[in-house]
Amino acid sequence: MKIIQLSDLHLTLPGVELRGLDPERRLRDCLVDIEACHRDAVAMVVSGDLTEAGDPLAYRLLRDVLSDYRLPPTYLAIGNHDDRRNFARAFPLSVDDETGFAHCSFSLGDHLGLVLDTWEAGTHAGRLCSRRLAWLHGQLESAARPVLVFAHHAPFKIGLKRLDQMILDNGDELWSTIDPFRDRIRHLFFGHMHRTLSGNWRGVPFSVAPSTVHHGLLEFDSDRIRSAIVDPFYSVILVQDGNVIVHTKQLVEHWTIYDPKPSAAAPVPAL
Repeated sequence: MKIIQLSDLHLTLPGVELRGLDPERRLRDCLVDIEACHRDAVAMVVSGDLTEAGDPLAYRLLRDVLSDYRLPPTYLAIGNHDDRRNFARAFPLSVDDETGFAHCSFSLGDHLGLVLDTWEAGTHAGRLCSRRLAWLHGQLESAARPVLVFAHHAPFKIGLKRLDQMILDNGDELWSTIDPFRDRIRHLFFGHMHRTLSGNWRGVPFSVAPSTVHHGLLEFDSDRIRSAIVDPFYSVILVQDGNVIVHTKQLVEHWTIYDPKPSAAAPVPAL
């Protein structure tokens, strides 16, 4: 089973640049590649910061862009740069009717996918209120299959000073909710950090998808976040034989590819 994860699109209004680049163009470049290379994917998840400023026109742009390509079923999380009300106007089916939050569950064959809503107004940190935690508890309690969880904010510090001030601010409450069901949680997938990252949180494996726009620098003690403009990324997740494998795909517009030609006298060198 293959799943695609995109994150941190930071879409602006049509034609408006962000840090000297065009977020729409970079998203479209990724979607062209996904359409061409991953028709066999069963789902695509975009893990938050869909827009730069939560503008209604930016959500309409995202809706229109996604409709231009043949993509797998797509599920959207919201992040700290989003706005739940404006998001709901453009994507009403992505908001749970009962709770009003932008979370959902979806079938992945013999797995269950969960998208969490960690957006909290007025802060770049995230939060899961008691209603959202109750929803998550109910989903995990009723799940009779392995679970893959997607969210924008991670609930733990990663050692980068500024980013560690913007994590999910009630990670202990999240852990209390999932701990009874940890054996059925196969993997946690996050965004927000604009970096490729992986590890485990209290024994539960996680990975972080980088952004389609700017890429955060590895500066542990900085009070600000500096970033580099590199070719956009997305993640290719393979779930097979009880394992979860996460590949990071970077578009290669500015790369030089070394492609040695095999010959009888000179075999292709190993990596």
